[in-house]
Amino acid sequence: MSAPEKITRIDSLFAELFKKRQWDKRLALHAVFRNWPQVVGQEIAERTEPQVIRGTVLWIAVSDSVWMQQLHLQKQALLERVNANVRGSEKISDIRFQIDADLGEEKMVVVPPKDIVSPQSIDPEELKGFERLIAAIDDAELRTRLLSLWRKAHQ
Repeated sequence: MSAPEKITRIDSLFAELFKKRQWDKRLALHAVFRNWPQVVGQEIAERTEPQVIRGTVLWIAVSDSVWMQQLHLQKQALLERVNANVRGSEKISDIRFQIDADLGEEKMVVVPPKDIVSPQSIDPEELKGFERLIAAIDDAELRTRLLSLWRKAHQ
């Protein structure tokens, strides 16, 4: 039986692989994905999403053409903010925008149903008092509707 080979720690293998393939530089560029709301601000982050980095070009999905135009006008400032948050020597060289209509859709808010309240019984004396009050009205339909409204208000 031959002697066992030297055991190498996996973390050192990964470190060597990262260095050899220069993934450490690429990983620094991709920090923008993790920190997007802090980099661009909450308002822009709600309407955009970084999609991919090809070479050193960052592709950003935008909710609509109006936002795309606005961000295109702010492209240089946006590029500076992105690069300020990238550690390492490699930086983003350009930003490109593409429309993704699913971004920025208003979220549907589900309102829980109100607790069902059992109707309160109407005090017969109050009802008679209100009926005497509206008895002076000549229009029978108006009296009926007022009485109906009063009942709803007192339940």
